[in-house]
Amino acid sequence: MPISKIEVNEYHCIRCGYKWINRVNGKDGPVPKRCAKCKKSNWDREVITPKGSGLRTRIKGFKQLYKYAGFYWSDRSIADCWSSKLAERFLNLNPRPTIDELARVVYLLGAVIRLSSQDQYRHRGYIPNPQKPGWLIYNKEEYIKILKQEAQKRQEIMQQIIETRQLRSS
Repeated sequence: MPISKIEVNEYHCIRCGYKWINRVNGKDGPVPKRCAKCKKSNWDREVITPKGSGLRTRIKGFKQLYKYAGFYWSDRSIADCWSSKLAERFLNLNPRPTIDELARVVYLLGAVIRLSSQDQYRHRGYIPNPQKPGWLIYNKEEYIKILKQEAQKRQEIMQQIIETRQLRSS
């Protein structure tokens, strides 16, 4: 009696914990689109927490914030300093960016301007006063320069995270 050893892939749903094999005509089938039990399409991806969802939304919103800042200051270079393609690449990493990685981009370490959708108009054009710590002074040119630098820093952090993920996977 001939004996054959068959190796097949076993799939595991992160949502419901169900394990199954996907066989088509006695052979290993393609990667399933849905869980065989709970029918969730994102059976192989972790759940996005509310905090993670909020941070992801804020990163997506940076495109509009920089666009509006460029429109307000009549300086097209502000809007051009943010790459939405890089942000999409960062947010679509597999596995997803952790909350710590998302927070590093949103809450930029050493940021002078706290740019968010809630307070984008609050201190527009104001920078910290070097003579009086804790006070603000109006300086349009310096504000725009800092705004561009912080956009660049956020993008560098995203690029570093993408590159370290690629190094780990290869």
